Amino acid sequence: MASCIRGLAHVLVLALIGCSAGDGEPEMGAYKPIVQIAPIPGLKVRPLNDRTFERTEARRARGEYLAEGILACAACHSERDWNKPGGPVVAGRAYAGKVWKTDGKTWLVAPNITPEPHTGAGRWSDDMFARAIREGIGHDGRLLHPQMWYRSFRQLSDEDLASVVVYLRSLPAVRNTLPQTVLSAEQVKRFAGEPMPITAPVPEPPQATPEERGRYLAGLADCGGCHTLWDGKRLPGAFAGGNEVGRDGRKVFSANITPDATGLSYDAAGFIQVIRTGKAGLLAPEMPWLFYRRLNDADLTALHAFLTTRHPVAHRISNLGPATACAVCGGMHPLGSANHLVAVRGVDVPERLLRDYVGTYRIDEYDWTLRIGLEHGKLHVIEGDAPPKELVALSQSRFVMEGELGPLRFERDGEGRVARVVSEDVEDVPLERIIAGATKAGGSQ
Repeated sequence: MASCIRGLAHVLVLALIGCSAGDGEPEMGAYKPIVQIAPIPGLKVRPLNDRTFERTEARRARGEYLAEGILACAACHSERDWNKPGGPVVAGRAYAGKVWKTDGKTWLVAPNITPEPHTGAGRWSDDMFARAIREGIGHDGRLLHPQMWYRSFRQLSDEDLASVVVYLRSLPAVRNTLPQTVLSAEQVKRFAGEPMPITAPVPEPPQATPEERGRYLAGLADCGGCHTLWDGKRLPGAFAGGNEVGRDGRKVFSANITPDATGLSYDAAGFIQVIRTGKAGLLAPEMPWLFYRRLNDADLTALHAFLTTRHPVAHRISNLGPATACAVCGGMHPLGSANHLVAVRGVDVPERLLRDYVGTYRIDEYDWTLRIGLEHGKLHVIEGDAPPKELVALSQSRFVMEGELGPLRFERDGEGRVARVVSEDVEDVPLERIIAGATKAGGSQ
């Protein structure tokens, strides 16, 4: 490839999902060199290094547990039989890649990641694998479509990442020539800012409690990504379901998995039973329960423990019957008419505490700023030019807003001063207080 990109047309040809045999299928024994593509504008790319992950049986076993379970790698990188419960992988095609189509048109190619050198990943270095999995940059420097869950896999600890790569290296090689995914101009513009280089160690996650372990697993599986409605007329909340998920022309609405009677209403034993059996095979195969059922009881219990810490939302969801209007999400889905908005009954909070929360809070990573103001004894949130939204107190330090992803929790430092506000949505997002931006007590921003 040329050392620079000559025009957007050239960019679009190169901005493809991970390279497999799209370079053509050479004669056995003949290899094309892997040349790094120059980054497109706005794309952050970390140079490759020469690290090699030691192949051990412990790592291979751990990698198998992760890839075949919570990461569900084969769910996207394999041909599936959607006519069987759970959509099992077609025999002999595991990890050999998959062309994803909607209405007969290819929109994504999940590459062959078996160790086949001509059409698969047999010539990728360990760091090429690592960079693609966690950072969204293909083996040759190309931009990956975020349907490859690198945004979730960023959380993989260094040891778990090494284990996954070691396992993928151990797979049977499958020769399978595939086309390449071409990103549109609009996609290139939209996705270029997604990949983020990882240049510091990623340690093992906290595991002191089942909730901490479950948080890690839920993040890797991107549970919130599928089970959260992101662009509805009204946002019911994180994990509250209603998101339309599609695979190979099939579409379903994701379930509510918040700890509400209309959502995750069963205990840990019931949760394990649902995941293990896919509700006796009736659970939609778009939910990769066929992979998640391979998790051990301790990890499934941890997942359940984390989900029970999320904010409960009353939102009935089904994939059976006619679609009806839903007041909770503003959309149309089965059981929609069974849902009704219920005002949150707040608790009283002394005004002296409310005054402590007034200020400006920000997280640079997401370029997100919140201004908290106090008017007529009530807190309000202001984002940019949007109208203020009232905060309703769930407790002395935890508040909810109408139609948002989750509650806001104010936290104090060791000296008792309000230091940050944490958005409890798909993940806990801490916005640090900007002291210089705070106003006098009782004022609004």
